[in-house]
Amino acid sequence: MNMTLPLEMLMYTCPKCKTCTATMHPGEEVVESICPAFTKYGYFTYSGGGKCYTAQGILEGVLEPDEDMAEVIYHCTLCKACSEQCAAKSIEPSEVARMVRRELVQAGYGPPPEAQGLVKSFLQNNNPYGAPRRMRNRWSRKLELKSPLKEKVDTLYFVGCTADLIPQRNHFALNTVRLLEAAGENFGILGEEEFCCGATVFNLGCMEDFKKVAAKNIETLNSLEVERVVTSCAGCYSILRHVYPEVSKVEFQVIPFVEYLQELIERGRLRLNNELQAKVTYHDPCHLGRYSGVYDAPREVLKAIPGLKLEEMGRIREKSWCCGAGAGVKTAFPDFAMWIGEQRVKEALDTGAEILASSCPFCEGNLADVVSAIKAPIQVKDITDLVVEALGE
Repeated sequence: MNMTLPLEMLMYTCPKCKTCTATMHPGEEVVESICPAFTKYGYFTYSGGGKCYTAQGILEGVLEPDEDMAEVIYHCTLCKACSEQCAAKSIEPSEVARMVRRELVQAGYGPPPEAQGLVKSFLQNNNPYGAPRRMRNRWSRKLELKSPLKEKVDTLYFVGCTADLIPQRNHFALNTVRLLEAAGENFGILGEEEFCCGATVFNLGCMEDFKKVAAKNIETLNSLEVERVVTSCAGCYSILRHVYPEVSKVEFQVIPFVEYLQELIERGRLRLNNELQAKVTYHDPCHLGRYSGVYDAPREVLKAIPGLKLEEMGRIREKSWCCGAGAGVKTAFPDFAMWIGEQRVKEALDTGAEILASSCPFCEGNLADVVSAIKAPIQVKDITDLVVEALGE
């Protein structure tokens, strides 16, 4: 197995305590589930610790990659709750799970058949959605937006495939552009020249495919010499910020848009005058939260909106329950993704909130599908939707 020595050693430190499967509120004896796969299927092999033991078995030659192993390893959103909860504090089960996925890909047992189309489209169209490259940037063709390839800009807005190519998620891009314009930002987008960040194939275990596109993206972004790259996609941010530097030297600063939005509001460059008389609860996206530690900015933005009242769910911040959409699960195992999302929507309903807000197009997509399926009396919105409403004309 192609593993570095530190990660090999980490596999052997798992004490089988199952702390990776549940969380306890500070000062309370209330234990709540935290690992979606273990909660749903009940076997230790589905947990973070179980994945460490699977990797150990492969490393020692006791286990061979096969279809049964792939079924377990890909039933995981890679939400990183196991790593956050780990009692040993030194294990990264989610990273070990990624490494097992790479072994499964090399052995021909990954990605799952249902997700292989994502990889094929990534290689052919530079996006995971099967859309021809000419479909990129359609949402902005009536807008006069700058291209950093043609003129100097301070800020590059990296749109991401989901906000760009999925019509129901175009509002992420439109809102971001409107807010940047309202703040007087000198910004641009790459348009048809923007390539997928590679998050999908990275999480599915297709490392060689990922590295090729990542290297090209790094070269392009480095050449722009912008002051910052902002993105409204939690997955894009996580990859650009944390994974790209492992591929090649990164010469640009990456900021999640919700964090930049907080700064624009605090500096008075965006004035929120319209009151929104509503209760809202906030869902922490895994890649913005546990992967990146961005917990305060979205909450501060919500608190800055006049009339809006934030009602927190029980599992929040680093102990947040996943939306269910990540790491190929939404495509490969849609019923599992919907089950995970339903647990979150029910938790949101318990707060009495009228709006379930987040900062990730993947989270919004799966949670909105659940709300529609179970006819839940709650609206799913992105934080930028609320800020645009509060901004008014």
